Amino acid sequence: MPTPLDAIRTDTTIDPYKIGNLLFDPGYRETRIRIASILSNDRIFEKSLRPHLNHRQLLHLSLRIFKRLLELRDAHGWSELEFTLACRLQDESLPTSLHDIAFVPVIVSQGTQEQQAYWLPRCKRYEVVGCYAQTELAHGSNVQKLETAARFDVTSGEFVISSPRLESTKWWIGGLGVMANHTVVQAMLYLPLPGNPLEYKSYGPHLFIVPVRSLETHEPLPGITIGDIGPKAYGGFGTVDNGYLQFRDVRIPRENMLMRHAQVTLTGEYVRPAHDKFSYGSMVALRAGIPVNLGWSLARAVTIALRYCIHRRQFAATPDGPEQPVITYASVKHRLYPLLATSYAYIIAGRELWAMYQKMLLEVIQRGNMESLAEMHSLSTALKVKSSTDCVKGLEEARKCMGGHGYSHMSGIGPLFANATASQTYEGLFQAPPRHDPSLLHPTILT
Repeated sequence: MPTPLDAIRTDTTIDPYKIGNLLFDPGYRETRIRIASILSNDRIFEKSLRPHLNHRQLLHLSLRIFKRLLELRDAHGWSELEFTLACRLQDESLPTSLHDIAFVPVIVSQGTQEQQAYWLPRCKRYEVVGCYAQTELAHGSNVQKLETAARFDVTSGEFVISSPRLESTKWWIGGLGVMANHTVVQAMLYLPLPGNPLEYKSYGPHLFIVPVRSLETHEPLPGITIGDIGPKAYGGFGTVDNGYLQFRDVRIPRENMLMRHAQVTLTGEYVRPAHDKFSYGSMVALRAGIPVNLGWSLARAVTIALRYCIHRRQFAATPDGPEQPVITYASVKHRLYPLLATSYAYIIAGRELWAMYQKMLLEVIQRGNMESLAEMHSLSTALKVKSSTDCVKGLEEARKCMGGHGYSHMSGIGPLFANATASQTYEGLFQAPPRHDPSLLHPTILT
């Protein structure tokens, strides 16, 4: 006997597969089905028990999941794309997510060829697991006022990383609380004045690779205070170990400063980049990826709500008549149909934004062409704010359309909302750009 959903689908002339061609790359759906079939045979990927786990248990589970995914990757010879898809099918970020989408890309875009040759192979085999440490307790969007300091010691040829006060503590750093053994740190560069090594001059924020845990024992290294900040609002990102980090005169080699553009010589001289905005090209990466991800979150929530409203019947048109599907009520259509269209809009616009970012980054890295950077900052900021506002609001509306059942964790919308609502905060609260550089918009990296 056909289900109500079957009946609805029979009545339409729309070919859902052709619609899917707007949203998916060729071969994506077939690859997804194949990988999902492999994962479905392994109990560690079972999702029904996750709501009953606390934060510590979720972190432990996510580590086991990632370990198993690596084993399956090697056993099946998955490509990088296939492995990424397998990770996405977990419906939650993993402790290594920021390693792959923040730590490694920053080394690629900001590191020299020698630095990339040294670090990237170690990153690929997860010997080095990293994160991106920018946000501090007292500063986030205002990168120019970060307090973590990197002072160059000409005598030893090392940078000394320090957190001057409690408010300088790196905070909200994804992947840091438990997993990472290295981090890329945004710190203020200080170099000694010529002829007066006891006096220092600030050269603004720069990027440094800093080891934070032992590769042998995983214990914090000397001078490092590190840990997990605990559960987040609404239980969101329960599988991500957002952490805190303080430095007490931590010494790193000069070579650990990412020097693709700006350099510090052995004698402590500063070599300016050809363009002072080079370092910002890679910083918009996470922000540029937000709209498409939010579009997909909204699409999932609306799909859940629409299917529920097709099956759910309530109230009859006549006293003795059958109850009507909730989807037939004009008020429900008025609430859900525009949200369905909105999800398509942000998926398509988000994909275009990401393609623009990739093109811009290639121009910056290969040719030093900065012409499209200002436009990329503006577009990514505007679309990030608009998409996060609209999609989070839409997720809540989809939940309410399901009545009491929508409030159950098992509906699937609650976890989507818990993760998506943070997008209204991370990657930047819009602020006035610094006076000396009016074309830049600085993001808050809560990663």
